Amino acid sequence: MIRRVMKERKLNIDLLKCIAIVFVVGVHFFLHTNYYGQSFTFKSIFLSSFIWMILMTCVPLFIMTTGYLMKDKTYSEDYFIKLLPVIGIYALTAAVYTFFDMRVVNEEYLGKLFENIFSFSHYAWYVNLYIGLYMLIPFLNAGFNSLTSRKNQVVVLGILVLFTIVPPTLSLLNNNEQNFMILPHIIPDYWKGLWPITYYLLGAFLASSKKKSSFKELVFVIFILDILSVFGLAAISETTFGIEYGVLPVFLLSSLIFYSVIHLKVSIKNEWLQRVVLFISKNTLPIYLLSVIGDYYWYPKMVEKWGDFTNIFSRFPLIVIFLLIQAILMTFILNTLLKFIKTIILKFAK
Repeated sequence: MIRRVMKERKLNIDLLKCIAIVFVVGVHFFLHTNYYGQSFTFKSIFLSSFIWMILMTCVPLFIMTTGYLMKDKTYSEDYFIKLLPVIGIYALTAAVYTFFDMRVVNEEYLGKLFENIFSFSHYAWYVNLYIGLYMLIPFLNAGFNSLTSRKNQVVVLGILVLFTIVPPTLSLLNNNEQNFMILPHIIPDYWKGLWPITYYLLGAFLASSKKKSSFKELVFVIFILDILSVFGLAAISETTFGIEYGVLPVFLLSSLIFYSVIHLKVSIKNEWLQRVVLFISKNTLPIYLLSVIGDYYWYPKMVEKWGDFTNIFSRFPLIVIFLLIQAILMTFILNTLLKFIKTIILKFAK
């Protein structure tokens, strides 16, 4: 059964979603261990920044995957109904992490839950983004697909990159004592907040692209681009700093990683591994949202015991694996509980 399901699915997309969720958990390590603001004189900062830059592609990869999968969607009653499970999963996971915050179920808990849901607290900013994007997807598809020429689609993507990617990239030059305030405004920067649309349409565009480069060539380009990006950041800043998803280095790396994995010839013969990949791919949203529990609980303890980023970076792989597994197990338990409740309800409904 599982093999038939895997054959019917686009395995490359499942792998992309798995990669993206690993990157999400990884980039949160940098957030919670005080990576931002570290001096570039720190002996391991270039290695850590090299890893961090790759991990920053997590959200763009998710959005491009959405573009790949939903490029032909149109408005319909069924389309809107399919958003409800996403909202339901969000509300349910919010109930779980709110409970871990409060450790009690009472009127105060319900008030906090209500606040968390509608303020999109914790890591739920992505849900806020996704709901809006979902509502716009058929509109975006209608416009983009009306451009029957690939050349015209490239022109549109070029315009989007110009107005959503270039301005925030130029803004990086305003860091610390560098002062080039005029640069971000050379190109109108009012539209830079639309970067999710750029990534969505790029994913839709790449869905029908043909392989033109080998996987090894693409990996080499990714490696070189990553190195140049880190040295570029070091050249304009004395310390590390948080950059947004809509900047040129992240845009280029995300595009290359997405393109590489999409055209990668891959098969999974081990049935157990197939189940794991399929489960993670289908449950990236709850895994992502529930990962906040482990992050909020463990990172303060780790930093208190081992110190901040300069002392804890050597433990990066083990910590990320541990927190990822914890989030996956919590999601598995939640799914199992929901299936059990559903079974009971159906049993009594007969």
